[in-house]
Amino acid sequence: MKALICIFFLFLGYSGFAQKGQHIQYSGSANFPGASDAVVVDDVPLVHTTQFLPVDRSGSIVGSGDINAQTNQVFLNIISALKQAGSKPDQIVKLNIYIRNSSLISTVQEQIYKRFKSGKCPALSFVAGDLSHTDALISMDAIAVTAKINTKSVSYFMPGNLSSAPAVARASILPAGPVVYVSGQAVKGELAEATRGTLEQLQTTLVSLGLEKKDIVQIKSFVRPMSDLKIVEEEFAKFFKGGTIPPMVNVEWTSKDPVIEIELIASSPNTASKSNQQLDFITPPGMTASPVYCKVTRINYGQKVYISGLYGQISGNADSELASVFNLMGTILKNTGSDFRHLVKATYYVSNDAHSAKLNEIRPKYYDPLRPPAASKAMVKDVGKAEAGISIDMIGVVIR
Repeated sequence: MKALICIFFLFLGYSGFAQKGQHIQYSGSANFPGASDAVVVDDVPLVHTTQFLPVDRSGSIVGSGDINAQTNQVFLNIISALKQAGSKPDQIVKLNIYIRNSSLISTVQEQIYKRFKSGKCPALSFVAGDLSHTDALISMDAIAVTAKINTKSVSYFMPGNLSSAPAVARASILPAGPVVYVSGQAVKGELAEATRGTLEQLQTTLVSLGLEKKDIVQIKSFVRPMSDLKIVEEEFAKFFKGGTIPPMVNVEWTSKDPVIEIELIASSPNTASKSNQQLDFITPPGMTASPVYCKVTRINYGQKVYISGLYGQISGNADSELASVFNLMGTILKNTGSDFRHLVKATYYVSNDAHSAKLNEIRPKYYDPLRPPAASKAMVKDVGKAEAGISIDMIGVVIR
């Protein structure tokens, strides 16, 4: 059966933002009918939001037990942040959705599809697990094009009712130009010690790249247990003391050791002139290169490709499931003008040891060992689709 892949190209025009659409068909089924399998965006400034819960301005949960009401509130919070950063809903290119129970996903999808015009839905990814508020059923973060095209450095947009400092930014703007994706790093220890050590290690990586804390666009933590997130937040407040905490995303994982892994996205100004390559694959000093993931990838120029979370054909067999995921990925990459050598960031959500092991086996078959994407692999309770053992979330570039 043939299904429709909607691939949209977002361009800056005379009005600051314009859209052109292209529809491509492929063999097989789209993971989320009605969604986009991929979104391609020009090298323009992009808003990255923090992870929003379904809370009102007072911090109280809206619509307890009601997924429709909570989804609506999350969108209201995202829209407010986007407006502050010079963007709006129809400029969203990617939604990362975290949900308490995967049985709620179909309802959330319906809500999302109603909010976007046919053929203009952003790329979507889902993962299920405990959230940072015990009454929350859903949270999201978004990436969107902004009209603030003259941004030269990372800009942070703060909540209106600051109660303490430093505060977590509601959103940030990644300027056009070079950007780095730093793979998940982890230091072992109890949660506070591990968080502190990992943040210090990430800072060392940034320094090796000629970057500073102020260049961070978004920071994501994979943490266990989510009920101890307050400990993580306290360490972030200490680390960014005197400054601004970048937009934060928190995902519960089931790893026993380490208890936390942290990755980040950062603007990388003044690096394009230092490299004629579209992409740089970097191993910072003191680290060892891996053939299946790169410690740091840098986009120097070109269009970005955001791919919706990918699932394989479910057969109960990890080998066939992983193979079908990578084959589907290859098709989408080809249709967007990219390929496996031009992937820059991967997030692998796995729900069992068998799929985790098979992922390690299959990656060398598809990746150039000298240029694998930056990555984080998170063991989670539920990857967001019944019977599936893995979901893969990818960012790439159009080959130039």
